[in-house]
Amino acid sequence: MYLKYLISLSFSFFTLANCTNALANTYKANLSKSKSYQYLVKELSDELNQLHNKNNFDGTIILLSRDQEIFSHSYGFANRASKIKNTEDTVSDIGSIAKTFTAGAILKLVSEGKLTLETKLADIFPDSPSDKKALTIKSLLSHSSGIDNFHNQTDFDVMSKAEAIDKIFDLSMIGKQGKTVKYSNAAYTLLAAIVEKIANMNFQTYVHKNLIKPLKLNNTGFYSDKKINYSNIAKGYGGSDNGQTTFEKGLTWALVGQGGMVSSANDLAIWFTAILNGNLPLNKPENLMLQQANKKWMLGNIRHFSSWGTLSYYAGGSTDFGYTALAQYLPDLDISIIILLNSYLDKYENRSHQKLSKEHIFPILLNKKS
Repeated sequence: MYLKYLISLSFSFFTLANCTNALANTYKANLSKSKSYQYLVKELSDELNQLHNKNNFDGTIILLSRDQEIFSHSYGFANRASKIKNTEDTVSDIGSIAKTFTAGAILKLVSEGKLTLETKLADIFPDSPSDKKALTIKSLLSHSSGIDNFHNQTDFDVMSKAEAIDKIFDLSMIGKQGKTVKYSNAAYTLLAAIVEKIANMNFQTYVHKNLIKPLKLNNTGFYSDKKINYSNIAKGYGGSDNGQTTFEKGLTWALVGQGGMVSSANDLAIWFTAILNGNLPLNKPENLMLQQANKKWMLGNIRHFSSWGTLSYYAGGSTDFGYTALAQYLPDLDISIIILLNSYLDKYENRSHQKLSKEHIFPILLNKKS
C-alpha cells in the first residue's frame, strides 16, 4: 500500500501563513479529532461506489493527510476483456502531469547553477527567431511566454526534435512575455529540448536518472519504456481507440516534455508528496516547484486557485483514450487527492478527473454535500 513507499521520505509539509478560511479551519480541526477518518471513508465510499455503479468508471482514487492514507480504492478493470482489476500499482497514462517531471528536470538544472530562471532562449538556441530570443526559462515554465499552445496535429505525429523546434519557432506569438498567461504545450517541448542541450543527455534518461530512480517510482516512465511491465498497463476506455493504450504508440517529439508518461496511483502519490514536501533531489533548500510565478501558475506546472472557498494546488491531465489524472493538494485542510482513471465517466468525459474532485470529493471534505 501507499505507506510502505513513503518510509524513506520525510513529511515536513510546508505550512501557509494565511489559512484564514473559517470553514476550512473548522473542518480541519474536526478532522484532527478522528485519527481513523472512519466517517470520512464511509461518506467517500458511499458517494464513489454510487457514482461508479451509475457511470462505470475505472481507476484508482487515493486521499492523504500528511503521511496518513485516509482513503484508497480501485474501481473497475485495467483490462475489461481479460477481467484484470485495477489496483494502486496499475500503470496508466498521466497526461499533462508529465509536465511536472519536465519542470522538475529544469529546476534541478537551475538548482545546480547550470541554468537560471532568467536564462534566455537565445542563450541556449542562438539561432532562435527574434520574437523568441528574450523568452526566459521562468516564462516557459509558467505558461507566460506568449508562445501558442499546439505545434502538432496529434500527439502521435512522427516528429524529430529538430522538426518540433522548427515548428515551435515558426509559431506566431499570441502575447507578450510576462503579460499573457496562456497554457502552452509547445513551451514544455522546448523545455525538454533545453534539458537535453544543457545536460548533454537524452531527456527521458535524465528524468529517469535524476527524478524517477531516486524516488523509487518503479511504475513510472515514458511511452514504450522497457522498464515498464506492459502486462501492468491499463487499457483506455474512451475516445476513438477504445480498449487500446497510448503506451504502445510510442513517443515522438510531438509529445516529449508535455506528455507521454505513465505512472501508477501509488507512484503519483509519492511524486506529488515529494513536490509538496520539497523532497525532490534538488540542490537548493527552497521549494522551487511551488514558487509562485504568476496569478495562475507555480514553477512546477502546479496551478493555484480557489474552489469551494478553499485554496487548491493542482496538476491534471487527460487524453482522448479515456485516461485522466489528477494530483491536488488542499493546504487549508492538509489533504491531497490523487485520481488516476483509465475510463471516462459518461457525463464528464475528458474532464472526469476534475469533476470527480470538484463535484463528488470536495463537497464531502468541506461538509457541503447536499
